[in-house]
Amino acid sequence: MPRSPTNDDEDKPFLPSSTTAMKSPTNLLDDESHKFSILGLSPAIIAIVSSIAWMSVSSGLILLNKSILSNGFPYPMTLSGLGMGFSSIASYITCHHLKLVEAKKVVSWNFYITRILPVGLFMALTLHFGNLVYLHLTVSFIQILKSFTPVITMLALFIAQLETPTKRLIWSVSVIAAGTAIASIGEVNFSALGVLIMMLSETFEATRLVMTQLLLTGLKFHPIEGLMYLAPACFFWLAFGSLVMEFRPMLTAGAFQVIAAQPWKFILAAGLGFAVNSIAYIIIQTASSLTLKVLGTVKNAFVVWLGIVLLGDTMTFLQGIGYSISIAAFYWYQRIKMEQIKDGTGGNSSLPSTPMRGNSGTFDKDGSRKNSGIHFESKEEV
Repeated sequence: MPRSPTNDDEDKPFLPSSTTAMKSPTNLLDDESHKFSILGLSPAIIAIVSSIAWMSVSSGLILLNKSILSNGFPYPMTLSGLGMGFSSIASYITCHHLKLVEAKKVVSWNFYITRILPVGLFMALTLHFGNLVYLHLTVSFIQILKSFTPVITMLALFIAQLETPTKRLIWSVSVIAAGTAIASIGEVNFSALGVLIMMLSETFEATRLVMTQLLLTGLKFHPIEGLMYLAPACFFWLAFGSLVMEFRPMLTAGAFQVIAAQPWKFILAAGLGFAVNSIAYIIIQTASSLTLKVLGTVKNAFVVWLGIVLLGDTMTFLQGIGYSISIAAFYWYQRIKMEQIKDGTGGNSSLPSTPMRGNSGTFDKDGSRKNSGIHFESKEEV
C-alpha cells in the first residue's frame, strides 16, 4: 500500500519492493514469473476452461447485479462500492499474504494522491453510472449499447491526441454508430434517460483511459497488483458518494435490512467482481488480450439472449439488424487496430486499462468492452 516518501525518493513515485530491488523492470504481462500453470495442464486446456469460466462468471455478475438493483436495493453507488471494497481486500491478501502475486512496486503517498486517486474518481463514476443504467434499461439493450463503446473511446483518444485517426478507423466507428442507432430505434422499452446514463458511463470510462495514459503511462503492474492500488482509490470515491447521496435514503427505505436478509447475494456479487478480473488475467496469459476482446463480444451477445429468455426482454427485428451491423463493424474495427499494432502505427498502443468494471465490465484502449484486471497495454491491457 502507499507509504510516506523520504527526501531521497521524492522524485521516485514507484519504488522497487525489497524482494525486487535488484531486478530490472519488465513488462509484467510477459514476465515468466507470472506465467500461469495449474496442475501441470497445458496452456490450451487452461485457456479453454478459463474462457468458459470468464463468460459464465461475467454473465452471471450482470444478471445478479440487475436482480439486486431491481429488487429492493436501487443504490448503484453502494453496490459498486461493496464490489471495489472486496477487490481491494482480496487483491491485497493475494499479493501480501497468500503471495500468489509478487508485489513489485511500493507507491509513495504523493504519487497515489496526485496520480492514482484522480483515475479512481473516473473509475467510480464509470461503475456508478454503469450500474445505475440497469434501473432504466433492459439487460439486452444495455449489452447492445455497449457496442457503441469504440466510438466514444476513439473520440476521446483523438481529442487528447493519443490516437491518430485514419479513414478506415473513422469508417469503422461510423458504421458501429449507425448500427447502434438502428438498434436504438427498434428498442421497445426505449428510455432517453437510460441511454443518457449509459453514454455518461462510457464517456467517464473513456476519460479514465485518457487520464491513465497521461498520469500513469509507462507503469508496469501485474493486473492483480494494479488492482490492489486502483481499487482502494475507486472505493474511496464510491464510499464518499454513497455517504452523501445514498446513505439517508437507504436508512429511510430500510435498505440495510435487505442486505441483512440476503447477505449471500451481496457477498457473491462482490466475489464475482474480483473473480472476473482474476480469470481475465489467466486468459491473457494463456491465450491473448485479443481473445479476451472477442470473448467479451460473444459474452455480450450471450447476455442479450439470456435477457430475452430469462428476463422477458424484447428483441425486435430492426434491433437485431442494428446489433448485427454493430458487431460486424466492431470486428472490422478490431482488425484495423491489430494491423496498426503489428505495423507499429497504432498510436500509443501501450495505453493502460483497469479492472474497469468490478460490477459491470471494462473497456480497453481499442474501445472494446471487457471485464478485466488492470493491465497496461492496448484497450484492455500495460
